Amino acid sequence: MKTLYRYIFYELFKTVIFTFLLFLFVIVIDRASQIAETVIGQGVSFTEFLSVLVKTLPAFFGVVISVSFVISVLIVFLQMESNNEITVLRSCGVSIRQISIPVLLLGILFSLFSLYSTMYLAPKSNVAVKKEIEELVKKKLTMSITPKNFSSNFPGVTFYVDRIFPKQGLIENFMVSLDRKDKFIVIFGREGGLRTENNTVFLDIYNGTAQVLNWEKPEEFQFLKFKNYTLELYKFSEGEKFEAKKYKTLSQLLKKRDSESLTEILKRLSLSLSSLIVGILIFSVSVSLPRGAYGMGIIISLTVIVLYYVLYVFSKKLALSSNFPPLTLLPDLVFGVLSSIFYYLAVKEKIRIYAGTRW
Repeated sequence: MKTLYRYIFYELFKTVIFTFLLFLFVIVIDRASQIAETVIGQGVSFTEFLSVLVKTLPAFFGVVISVSFVISVLIVFLQMESNNEITVLRSCGVSIRQISIPVLLLGILFSLFSLYSTMYLAPKSNVAVKKEIEELVKKKLTMSITPKNFSSNFPGVTFYVDRIFPKQGLIENFMVSLDRKDKFIVIFGREGGLRTENNTVFLDIYNGTAQVLNWEKPEEFQFLKFKNYTLELYKFSEGEKFEAKKYKTLSQLLKKRDSESLTEILKRLSLSLSSLIVGILIFSVSVSLPRGAYGMGIIISLTVIVLYYVLYVFSKKLALSSNFPPLTLLPDLVFGVLSSIFYYLAVKEKIRIYAGTRW
């Protein structure tokens, strides 16, 4: 029996890891394009870009591991059924209950991992990514002025720079126009320095001239000449306070003790339990299909996953609208009952799903 358990455990674990990495790769490709639009090529190094990308991944671990386990159960046991391994095991006196033990153990293991991911890894990942993106956006605003082109990276501010030194934040032979509420200002300077201090971007100008036009009193046009002048270009809003529920860990949510926090906790718990509950259901379906019925197995499994997700989203909204957090566990309750019924029938060999043909 130990050999059988090791074999099933190894096949399942290997397939889960492969599927998990495949899903993560797809997510990386999608997230990379989104993040690149914000930071890459704007004075932000590839290392910093990669750092943001890597920090986004833990936020998806909880969902990806659940889906990966369910799909892996389907693949492994459909393959075993196709190779007549299930039939051989039954003829040797090995019951479906015994075959299912590795599935149950791995289902519990991955549910615990998913629980830890959703309760702690995902919130911390969301906070880390948000903070780093904010810092990179500040860096982008300070360093993304293109030489010999008009650049408008600050609200109401337009730059034209002859030469720029991004790493030092220095510019030479430049023009900057500022469209203020009551004034329009055009400044020409030989040298300047961009810096960020206390969430504010400043431009230090050396040897420059300024032309100031008051919209309400155009006759009071001013022409100024100066050696040194510091201009406030842009002030960032206060930093994110991370009040949204997606930034809160389990311990932080428990301190709130309100309905929304409890709903968020139960929502994450519900998602974590899906590995075990839906995994058992898919196992019961897989061993009940005729040999070679891959198509039917895939259709049933995808239908189950979609129905679970729809019920998951619906139950969360219902729990929030009714102010009754336990409703969030509705998908686990419904699919838990279905899993128990199908598992019982599969163990007793009282169910056989007719696929019509081998496809």
